[in-house]
Amino acid sequence: MKKQQFVAVLAVLSLFACMVLAVHQRWRFPLVNAVVNTVLLPVNAVVRQASDGLASFRDSRRLNATLQEENRRLKQELDNLRSAEYRLQLLETENKELQAMAGYKQQREELSLLPARVIGVSLGDLHEYFFLDKGRSDGVRPDMVVITSGGVAGVVDQVYRNYSRFMLISASQSRMGVKVLRRESRAVGVLTGLGPNCSLLQAEYFGRDDDVRPGDMLVTSGIGGKYPAGLYIGTVSSVDVDTTGLQKLAQIEPAADLSHPDRVYVILQEDVKRRIEKEIAEEAGEVKP
Repeated sequence: MKKQQFVAVLAVLSLFACMVLAVHQRWRFPLVNAVVNTVLLPVNAVVRQASDGLASFRDSRRLNATLQEENRRLKQELDNLRSAEYRLQLLETENKELQAMAGYKQQREELSLLPARVIGVSLGDLHEYFFLDKGRSDGVRPDMVVITSGGVAGVVDQVYRNYSRFMLISASQSRMGVKVLRRESRAVGVLTGLGPNCSLLQAEYFGRDDDVRPGDMLVTSGIGGKYPAGLYIGTVSSVDVDTTGLQKLAQIEPAADLSHPDRVYVILQEDVKRRIEKEIAEEAGEVKP
């Protein structure tokens, strides 16, 4: 029994040695090689397939990480470009506003103008009142007119040490004397606001026979001396007769942007003599204020 076991073990070892030698191709045993190929090739295929899958998985993970990093970098670059574009547009807009304001100041040398910035809206007043960053310490007083480069925006109604509040000319409580700029007319009326939900203003108390036409430019009349004369208000868009038939009502398109006021001037003082001299010099022709 022991002899048989010894022979069997020896045979197995011999076969194993032959297989090893066949695998390493040191000895050529056709039958052994066939057995080795039959046994090992499927195993080798499975091992290579698993190895290739693992390598592919690693490459996929590496590529995914690279793509994510590239995507993050491109997104950051896009955000930077958008931020730079926004800053550029903001600077261009502010530059245009400042140029327009500077041009207006040069045209109205008879006015002492204080540059100011709108810093907030009075929330309890239907957006009819806005706050400025200038106040009593800057020389601002109640009833001073607030203008933009386009035209009249409102009138200061409350003043504090370092800030003030002004009422838009479109406010329902706003009243201001106006006149038609056209020399053949010079019709005089009163500008009233129609509230924040209306984009137009209204001029009342024109006489039934007053010459008021669509396209006429309206300016402040200066009657009563409360507000400077000749400040541009807007353009007449339509004219109607009221229900009594005694007066004309004109719808006015405001020259100033009343929905989003930003950079403005507060008129601190008017040189009346200089303004009259300017009006006399302009009597020869129609000049937009």
